[in-house]
Amino acid sequence: MSSTDLKPENSDPKSENNQAPSEELGDSSSDNWKFRFLDFMEGGACKESYLNLIYCVEDEEPKYKEALEKCMNAHSDYYEPIISRIETCIETSEEQLTKDIEAIFLPSTILDQTKEGDAEREEILEEKFLAFMKGGGCEEQCTALRDCFLEAEKNKEDVDIKCAGVQAMWFNCMDAHSDYFEPVLAPLNTAGDDFEKKLEAFFSPKQTD
Repeated sequence: MSSTDLKPENSDPKSENNQAPSEELGDSSSDNWKFRFLDFMEGGACKESYLNLIYCVEDEEPKYKEALEKCMNAHSDYYEPIISRIETCIETSEEQLTKDIEAIFLPSTILDQTKEGDAEREEILEEKFLAFMKGGGCEEQCTALRDCFLEAEKNKEDVDIKCAGVQAMWFNCMDAHSDYFEPVLAPLNTAGDDFEKKLEAFFSPKQTD
C-alpha cells in the first residue's frame, strides 16, 4: 500500500480464498486491524467510492482513486484519521525523496557550495531529474503529470484532486519499470510501509492494564 493507496493488496479484504473471516468486523477480540480499517471506511459517506476502488479492474483504479479522494476530502471530519496519516507520510516521503534525488543527481561541488532553495541548485536538479524521468519508459506519464501540475497551479486548483488520476498512472508506470526508477520508488515505498504501520496502530485493539 503506497502512501496514498487505500486499496488493499487483496482486492477483497473481507475474504481469503473466498472464505468468510473467522471473526466479525469490529470484534474487539480480533487482531486483524485490516478488518477494522475496512469497517471504518465503509462506515462513512464514502462507502460506495471505496468499494468501487476495491473491486475495480486495474485500468480503472486512477478514476476511482480520484473519486475516493474527493469524497474523503468532502467528508474530512469523519475521515480525518486517514487523511492526516496520509499527509504526514507524504510530507516525510517528499523530504526524503528530495534528499535522495539531490544526492544522486547533483554534483558534490553544487551540494557543498549551495543551499537548499538556491536558484542554481534548483535549476540543475530539475534539469537532471526530468532527464532521468524521461529516460525510463514513462516519459508520456511524466509529461502528463507535469502538465497537470502546471495547469492546476495556473488555475489555482487543488493539485492532489485534479491530478490524482494522472499521478496514479505515473506510479503504475514506474512500478512496471521498477529497476530503473528504484531511486524514486524507494522513499515512496518506505512511506507506504509507514502509512500501513500508522493505520495498524490506530485500528489495532488498545491494550489495557
